Amino acid sequence: MTLETLIVIFFGIAGSVGAIYVAWRAHKNAFKPTGPDEELVERFVETAPLHLLHGLTETSEPLPDQPKGV
Repeated sequence: MTLETLIVIFFGIAGSVGAIYVAWRAHKNAFKPTGPDEELVERFVETAPLHLLHGLTETSEPLPDQPKGV
């Protein structure tokens, strides 16, 4: 093999390893595990229109002008 071939192979491998590292780092930093923000949920429930909140659970009663089963 010639010196040029070895240089091209070396830089090809180095570039591939660099690309794999950049992709791995981007994947690792792409998301973080989070839980529900209790304060945000509480504020939403307090300010949400009632017609959107009724019927979300099976135990909630329908609004007076809303037929049962909707």
